[in-house]
Amino acid sequence: MSQVSQPLIVRSLVCHHHVDMAILCLGSLLKFSSEPLHLVIHDDGSLTDEDIDKLKTKLSDSDASNRCAEVICRSEADELMRQHLRLHPNALKYRNMNVLGLKLLDIVLLSAGDMAYCDSDILFLRPFQKMFYFPNPETSAIFQMDCREAYAVFPWKFLRQSPIKFLNNTDTSLRYAIGESQHVGLISKVNAGLIFIRKTAYDLDFIEWLISQNIFNHDSYWHEQTCWSALAHHIGSRQWHPQQVVLVQSKQSITDQTIAAHFVSRYRHFLGDFSNHVNHSWHNINPIAVETISSKNCNLFNLSLSLMRYKLGIWKHNAMQKKLLVCD
Repeated sequence: MSQVSQPLIVRSLVCHHHVDMAILCLGSLLKFSSEPLHLVIHDDGSLTDEDIDKLKTKLSDSDASNRCAEVICRSEADELMRQHLRLHPNALKYRNMNVLGLKLLDIVLLSAGDMAYCDSDILFLRPFQKMFYFPNPETSAIFQMDCREAYAVFPWKFLRQSPIKFLNNTDTSLRYAIGESQHVGLISKVNAGLIFIRKTAYDLDFIEWLISQNIFNHDSYWHEQTCWSALAHHIGSRQWHPQQVVLVQSKQSITDQTIAAHFVSRYRHFLGDFSNHVNHSWHNINPIAVETISSKNCNLFNLSLSLMRYKLGIWKHNAMQKKLLVCD
């Protein structure tokens, strides 16, 4: 008798304003995955009782293998994480100050095994298989590929950071110290919207040490993604093929090869143009295997160039807004 594979738990951090989008996008994940999945929704602290009931109802299916397993309320998570982080004060402080700390810390530490994560703004467009699958023992994590180096670091600080080495010490505050064995680096173009990581490779002591360093700039939205990139460099990673898992920048970003499309806030207005794909009949379409590619290290030039382009984009946007106000 053939064994039925246990559903893989996929986690997602959801807020009140994104409930309907989460139902659409996470529903497409459940629909198009050829492997059985369970969803665990992490409340960012804004979900109402009505939101939770709606998520559980809409993301349930008559097939018990693809049913929303649970919603972890913020108050429940806070209590659990105080215990998990009792020896990691920097991580706990970061979690209390930045809601994306729940994504950096909770989703792995509250997982029993290897952790799969999917943002609530990623729409799956066709049947797929082997997305949450490690291609070899050397791969400890897989991430989506971004279109730029979206990190919140001062390049001249981060890439000139003193090397560190591992100390065999039970005191986590002493586990990483100045030494000569290993440089901290970044993986190029990591996007933390889609993640698969081995629980055994997740290094909380490294994250605790990294958060304590004076390397972050003021773009707090990117702190969490920067930590993931540094961890990816630290433990060994790959990235999903960018033609299959796409960061949407225009309608033309989505092609016949696209399996999943990530509609980040700046381009989220395109989501409605593709939402009907979920309702198409795909019964006669074989699932496509999701491929991964080797990750590359981020370098000082690309990191600096990306930061300058980002700042220039903000300046142009603000200038345009001022011009519109003057015209009004």
